[in-house]
Amino acid sequence: AMKRLEKNGGPINIEQVTHLTEQYTIDMEECHEEIMMSDAVQRFERTQGKDFNPNSTYHLRELFFNILNMKVTKKTETGAPSTDKEVLANMGHPLADAILDLREKSKLAGTYISNIRKGVDKDGRLRSGFNIHGTTSGRLSSSGNLNYQNIPRDNKDIKKLFKARPGYKIIQCDLGTAEVYYAAMLSGDQFLQKAFIDKLDFHSYVAKQMFNLECDVDEVKKIYPAQRQYAKAITFGIMYQAGPAKIAETVNKDAKAGEEISIPQSKQFINKYFSEAKALKKFIDGSNSQIENHAFIYSFFGRKRRLPEAKSPNPGVSKHAIRSGVNFLVQSVASDINVLGVVDLIKWIEDNDYLEAIKPFTVVHDSIVSEVREDLVDTYVENARRCIQTDRGLSIPNCPIKVDFEIGPSWGELEDL
Repeated sequence: AMKRLEKNGGPINIEQVTHLTEQYTIDMEECHEEIMMSDAVQRFERTQGKDFNPNSTYHLRELFFNILNMKVTKKTETGAPSTDKEVLANMGHPLADAILDLREKSKLAGTYISNIRKGVDKDGRLRSGFNIHGTTSGRLSSSGNLNYQNIPRDNKDIKKLFKARPGYKIIQCDLGTAEVYYAAMLSGDQFLQKAFIDKLDFHSYVAKQMFNLECDVDEVKKIYPAQRQYAKAITFGIMYQAGPAKIAETVNKDAKAGEEISIPQSKQFINKYFSEAKALKKFIDGSNSQIENHAFIYSFFGRKRRLPEAKSPNPGVSKHAIRSGVNFLVQSVASDINVLGVVDLIKWIEDNDYLEAIKPFTVVHDSIVSEVREDLVDTYVENARRCIQTDRGLSIPNCPIKVDFEIGPSWGELEDL
């Protein structure tokens, strides 16, 4: 199945690649000019007697903390002021924004656009490698002309380069709320499973229970969006074993003024969550102690994850190893079920002589992306859903995992199907 994905490759719009290369070159030049013309950079060059290099950490420290006197909000392991992406983004200074923009554009131009341009074959398709043993989580990894797994999720420019041939569409299918669904199954937690059995919006369901909201579950998203957002942050925080402070920080990052939560409130919410999701708590605690005692754990499908750092005398290192081991149990299962779906889907394509008409070309974690001939869209969707929802021993009876489909002329222009 992986060989078939590699052979298919993604359809590339060469004209768009050329256009985007030119566009990014102009954008980077303008960005660079804006940085070099600023008063602060000119002051730096006068005092230092050298040209300013926006890629130099030393130059950035001098510029922001000595010339502009910005407040140091984070330090590196050696105790020096940090100028990483998060620090620059939180500065709220036009110069920091311009430097971030330049960094982002340079990375996209060098890592993605350039590799696509160089790697595309004569038939206009970009082929890459997929590895089934390249990650510790059990997810697929990708290598070769382009790392499909690393394409920035929110950058539509790169994904728009993957354009379907005339008479074809790009279709992406995703497992819906996969990690929560499989955590509910692995732990046997009735509270979590109920949301899926009753076909409810999961985060709305949790918000209604947690905050005793006086409305139907399907009204939560509209009436109580903030509470739904809290519930989402708490669910994923709990799955990744984040503490009350981390969960509060995540919630408050997106909260409106006056809607932030305190650390004691966050702690209260976690306790309330576990008073409902008792089996989930038991599953997490049991997995933690298995990793703590033995420094390894097996996934549902028998993948072994060795975690020697769990025995580290450094509590930060050992806790991180234990957390990543529990994440692995859920992530690897979602990925394995998706890959088993791909195997069955490709067999169906081969059995029906659809090799030219339906070309799956990448798997990214819990999703599959294919180029599909327009007259076969409905048939493809029906069979892709069937292949992914096949019970592999980890499905709620009569309630398979939800599969969402999006369709569009390119990978970067998808709409819900």
